[in-house]
Amino acid sequence: MNAPAPELRFFRNYNRKIGLAYAVLLLVLVVFLVQQLRRSMADEIESIQGHLQRHHQFLEFVLRSSADEVDSLRMAAGPLVAEPRPARSCGPVPARWAAAGLRERPNGGFDRDALADLDAGGNLVGQGGLRGRDVDFYCDLDSALGLDPRLQALAFQRPQAARTRFISVHGFHLVSPWRPSEELPFDGRVFDDPVWHMGQPAQNPERLKFWGPSFFAGDEAGLLVPVAAPVYEQARFMGVVSLDMSLDHLHRVNASFGYPLGSVAVVDSEGSVLANPAIYGDPLSVRSLHRLVHLFSPGLLTNMDDLRALPDGEAAVVDDWLVIRRGFTAAPWELVYAVARTDLWLHLLSERAPAMGAALLAIALMMALIYAISSREFVAPAARLVEHLIAESRLQPRPMPRVPKAWRPWFEAITQGFRHSVELSTLRNELDIAAAMQQSILPRQWPSDTRYSLWGSTAPAREVGGDFFDHFELADGRRALVVADVSGKGIAAGLFAMVAKTLLRSLATHRLTSPAEVAAQVNNGLCVDNDNSTFVTGVHLQYDPGTGSLAYVNAGHPPPLLVRADGRCEWLPATGGTAFGVMEDLVYTQRQASLAPGDTVLMYTDGVTEGEDESTRQFGAERLLALFEGRPPTSAQEAVQRIIEAARRFAGKAEQFDDITGMAVHCLRHGALP
Repeated sequence: MNAPAPELRFFRNYNRKIGLAYAVLLLVLVVFLVQQLRRSMADEIESIQGHLQRHHQFLEFVLRSSADEVDSLRMAAGPLVAEPRPARSCGPVPARWAAAGLRERPNGGFDRDALADLDAGGNLVGQGGLRGRDVDFYCDLDSALGLDPRLQALAFQRPQAARTRFISVHGFHLVSPWRPSEELPFDGRVFDDPVWHMGQPAQNPERLKFWGPSFFAGDEAGLLVPVAAPVYEQARFMGVVSLDMSLDHLHRVNASFGYPLGSVAVVDSEGSVLANPAIYGDPLSVRSLHRLVHLFSPGLLTNMDDLRALPDGEAAVVDDWLVIRRGFTAAPWELVYAVARTDLWLHLLSERAPAMGAALLAIALMMALIYAISSREFVAPAARLVEHLIAESRLQPRPMPRVPKAWRPWFEAITQGFRHSVELSTLRNELDIAAAMQQSILPRQWPSDTRYSLWGSTAPAREVGGDFFDHFELADGRRALVVADVSGKGIAAGLFAMVAKTLLRSLATHRLTSPAEVAAQVNNGLCVDNDNSTFVTGVHLQYDPGTGSLAYVNAGHPPPLLVRADGRCEWLPATGGTAFGVMEDLVYTQRQASLAPGDTVLMYTDGVTEGEDESTRQFGAERLLALFEGRPPTSAQEAVQRIIEAARRFAGKAEQFDDITGMAVHCLRHGALP
């Protein structure tokens, strides 16, 4: 069976490697996108916590303002009755009663049903008559009439205040806004009110304000929840003042929560749900409250102990639900938010999936484009070049294949070289052609950049070697540098250098790839069909003139020399890399360094340090170091010329057996181009 054509083998290996690289890249991208989604989930939870904190602060303000109003009512009642008993004169004042619309009913009791302006005050309804009562009764009645404007103002000016009340120990109460006495009877049920019991001295010896249980106050008012406080004249208990807050208003405030997912509720200390948009669509029609256990998913929060066990203000996961609890300080209540984590993930995917999908598609298209360009412009011509080279070497000339225009000089040079070799039949001509090819792959132009200078040169030996250097600009503005040495001599080494240079440039310029990745791919490319076991040592460096940072990888090459602006010298640390072409699938490690203005990095081949004089002594790394210690170069060209001239002076009349090659980059400044 015939062996596969070189071009076919080259493409097969290239496709296998590039396919594996693309698969790994896509896997990394997928992992990255998953991590981004997880980060987005964390950001979303943080956003929910922020929304809930602001919502909690607003509700806290509403509750605290209600409680503070009750305190102000209690304090307002104090000065009216706080004078010592001997200085007070309380008694029946019919004229004041008449002015206040207070009247006695024929069948007993008294009220303000005859109040002329119903918006001017509340209704005061009581048991018994207005005459023949003790002094405390009249003092408390005066206090109630004095509080009336404040109670009425609260009922009209505070949206949360459905009504305000003062319940006296002497058998009357004042209720605002005004309602007929038949709707506000003062009978035994008033003293059965939990507000009255919770304000009693026995139940509330510390005289603290308190929140009572909710109660239904009729179809017009709906459910109310009172905040109340006991009123005292010094040590004497006078009664209770109360602000009955509308749960309808609390529902409207709670419904303003600004996050679209999940459910937020206000829960009292007994586990009753006071406000929640999901279960109270029409709060005024609700006569009794739902319990916490029925609020969210069955079994999620079964009692208040489960709720209070959650950290205050922190997100917690309970049965795959996200739950956040925040306690109020103005009331013994809890604000609780819950959302199914599945709903959150679906929300995130609906928002971010189109952008992520577009990014993946764009990357896939870009990878396909890179593959097509590299195959057409570099890999395929290189494979045809090798095939053409083999045919010419076997004296089986064939027409030039279809290749990009930039590749034609290489094919022409190879064809011409072999045909001249056959025609002249001399090794000298063969070496001359190889030397010309070697020189042709070296750069002739150098960048004109005010931030750095770059220069390289080679002093070829009498026998053609495989030294080469190169530089080119990367897509992100960095400058890539290469100095390499191919094993062996002659045309094979020169051609291998050309292939290595072309492969390295193509891989580095058609994608933003680190030096270590470029080295690994170049190594794999040079291992393909490397029957002669030719290898290449080299240094690949990527320099960022904007910051002065450089990244490099060393593949079995002499270490570059770093000359600081003050004349200090140091070798760039080795990266432990093996020469290219020795073994496939090697992993290369890159290192970082930084150039300050005035610093220089010098790369060279072993023709410098292993050059010999007439007594076979080698030039050595110590002499190279001594060239620059205390004498930093002022430009890249000066640095390269210094080592080439020093190597020639050291060799004297000794024959040069290896190329002397050097390349340097000298930092002038950092920053962008003007």
